[in-house]
Amino acid sequence: MKSHLRPEPGAIAAGPPYGIVQRISYGFILFIAVPLMVITGLAMAPAITAALPFLLDVFGGYQYARTVHFFSFCVILLFFIVHVAMVVVAGFGRQMRAMILGK
Repeated sequence: MKSHLRPEPGAIAAGPPYGIVQRISYGFILFIAVPLMVITGLAMAPAITAALPFLLDVFGGYQYARTVHFFSFCVILLFFIVHVAMVVVAGFGRQMRAMILGK
């Protein structure tokens, strides 16, 4: 577990391979958290529920949709905070230079 959580040092421009924890977290955010947040956001919109009332029934009402929406937001926010922290730990200047200039 320890080896999967620690990134391997490598060339930034070459793009080190993603570890299993990174693949799972990106997949979870991309295919579960973001779509769930969008769908629950639509389920809470009165205009959408008037046109598609089954959408609110899928989530069991406004309160459950609101709760799922909030926890999806928390997961995405935590993902963002961890990414910013990783950039700071790896060296902000070097990371920004690599992202902007590709070096």
